[in-house]
Amino acid sequence: MPIIINSNLPAMRAQNSLTRASWSLNRSLERLTTGNRINSAADDPAGYYYASGLSTQLRGTQIAYQNVATGNDMINIAVGDLTAINDQLERIKELATEYSSDTLTDEQKTALKEEVQQRVDEIERIAEDSEFNKVKLLDGSKDGMRLQIGANSDPATNAIYIEGVFLDASTGQDGIKLFGGSGTGQFADVDAAFQDAESAAEFIDTVQAAADTVTDRISKAGAYQARLESISDNILTKNENLTSAYSTVMDTDIAAETSNYIRNQILQQTATSLLSQANQMPGVLALNLINNM
Repeated sequence: MPIIINSNLPAMRAQNSLTRASWSLNRSLERLTTGNRINSAADDPAGYYYASGLSTQLRGTQIAYQNVATGNDMINIAVGDLTAINDQLERIKELATEYSSDTLTDEQKTALKEEVQQRVDEIERIAEDSEFNKVKLLDGSKDGMRLQIGANSDPATNAIYIEGVFLDASTGQDGIKLFGGSGTGQFADVDAAFQDAESAAEFIDTVQAAADTVTDRISKAGAYQARLESISDNILTKNENLTSAYSTVMDTDIAAETSNYIRNQILQQTATSLLSQANQMPGVLALNLINNM
């Protein structure tokens, strides 16, 4: 083996080993401090691409879950207002039933009619006032509502349409048909319905039909709420699975990376020690030979 001093190959090899150990040590330190196995595309290009797609799906799914919760809140408000309208209709039916008897005095009839008018006005107010996030629900401006329930664009699997709930709930023919129609049991207003006992008796069926309309809308709302609950459960499961897949690709295995860190630390220390010896060895041998001349 020749002894040379201009080119120290053992020291170069030790230095290269030290550099590689330092790179690996820094990578392990970065993974341990950030908790991410992939901190840049250079760490794992294929894994980075896969994780980016999962992240997009995951974020979209989380927004879809919020949409479902918001939609359920919107239905709750509509159901509450429809229930309040139904309560008014039940009382109007009671008053119409009472008015249908000829046992009342004129003063009592007037009082009953005034209460009916107040309750009709309250139905109109509720229908006009019902709203969620400044969106009117029962004034007839909406036929239905679209809810985005998935992270993709295909409406067949990522959206549902709530229909038959957010309709006109006013007392006219465009609403629950309490007034304004023509034919048996249909009256223009409260005065016409409570003109006498016979008209009030006919009006009972009209009120019941209106109440049935409102009840049907409440029932449909309940069916949608049950469906949204199932959708929420499905989204939570999907979110859990996407998070698990994302974690498998992106998150650092602390136990494994700690072992790598310790191994790289030992390699770095060993390379540093051997580099020091490799730097000295050719010179010492060469000096010994020269001194022995």
